Amino acid sequence: MPAKAQTSAKSQAARQQRRPPLKGIPKLVISPRAARRKTYDPDAVHLFQYEARAHTELPHVVKFSGGRSSGMMLFTLLEAGMLKPERGDVVIFNNTSAEHPETYRFTRECKEQVEKRYRIPFFWVEFQTYEDARRGQWTRLPSYRLVKPTPWSEDNPDGYHWKGEAFEEMLSWAGFVPNQFQRICTKHLKLKTTRLFLRDWFACKEGIERQGHYGNASRLNDTAMLDRHRRHRGGVPENIFFEKKAYMRSRPFFRPEQRFADFSAVVQPIQNASLDGKSYGNNAYFGENGVEYIAFVGLRYDEMHRVLKVQKRNAGESETGGPELDGYEGEHVYMPLAKMKVAKEDIDNFWAGQKWDLGFSSDAELSNCVFCFLKGVNKLRRAQETMRLNGNGIAADTPCDLEWWKRIENDYGRNLIAEKREIRGNVSGDFIGFFGASSGFSYDLLAQAEQGKDLSQFEGSVLPCDCTD
Repeated sequence: MPAKAQTSAKSQAARQQRRPPLKGIPKLVISPRAARRKTYDPDAVHLFQYEARAHTELPHVVKFSGGRSSGMMLFTLLEAGMLKPERGDVVIFNNTSAEHPETYRFTRECKEQVEKRYRIPFFWVEFQTYEDARRGQWTRLPSYRLVKPTPWSEDNPDGYHWKGEAFEEMLSWAGFVPNQFQRICTKHLKLKTTRLFLRDWFACKEGIERQGHYGNASRLNDTAMLDRHRRHRGGVPENIFFEKKAYMRSRPFFRPEQRFADFSAVVQPIQNASLDGKSYGNNAYFGENGVEYIAFVGLRYDEMHRVLKVQKRNAGESETGGPELDGYEGEHVYMPLAKMKVAKEDIDNFWAGQKWDLGFSSDAELSNCVFCFLKGVNKLRRAQETMRLNGNGIAADTPCDLEWWKRIENDYGRNLIAEKREIRGNVSGDFIGFFGASSGFSYDLLAQAEQGKDLSQFEGSVLPCDCTD
């Protein structure tokens, strides 16, 4: 290790020794030597083992969801000294713009603690599109931007969005709503956004470049857009097509140049030989002979169906049994909470001993996207009841308001009759929304439950959340 890096590591160790440790942190033993010699008490601490010796040198990425489980995992890793800034380690929160206000407050507090106490960079990123030319025609391409942990406003253009802007921009760009089989929300708002960020971060640059043209107005052309849609075998009628694209076209048409140091106060030069020679142009690349990294995901021991799903994916298999190559090359996932047999009760006990926590009960079903369709009917009903009775920061026409989800489903779902589509197979309805056409369920029905509509026929008909990203 270079002298500068050694000094930095010693300084960080000294700072950690001076500050009091957090209460209730599970103890980790990382040394394989200690494990072989049994120089630790297995009843008092947990053993963490890397799957390969080379993994100790790879950059470590913590995927922070904004919830209690990923928070406990993060601080367990930090207290064990497992994250090192000079190695390129980083914490990432993907803002979907559809989180509960308490999630933003909690994540902001975690970022402050992580950067102040441990000096590890913690970034907030969110999806956006920008205009560029492809094959002589202007189009919108997916990208991301860095955001600060303060709400967006005209006076704070680098702030995070919380009224569903990033979520709706993604839907307007894609042209349809996600469902349990095509989770484009997770794919684009989280997975691909994270990978785009890591391409920049692992290139060891000072920041990210501007994307998009330098014009004063959008250069998208209606005729060219519709022609492009038709060339890709799109059959949506013209009026519906442009209605769905309207919101995307109203969003900023370029991504500004941004410096990492403006979004994290603890950014320092990365000194990691495993990243050398693995950039092409101005970005790091994954795949064969590309960047590899460790990704920490906060899944618990009592979520084994989700843990097994990740393990299968990490082994290179998709849910259908074929190869899984969609955005995971070079990623080695670790789930320390599951290995440590940490369950929901342990998470609640940990946060009960801290000076900050999420501002709602762990049974309220409000964390992450408030009314996410993957939560299932029963959890959505509980979230609806909690929001109605307690308010919990509810704001009209935001994702904390069920009416927002009704509007989004209506605007971006697929009306098969309006689109003059043939209804076939097991499709029992004429509208494909978040819950699919065969379920018969919708956010409009969920809203009607407050007026006494019986939803018992739908209980269990929608899969519970098994999201793993």
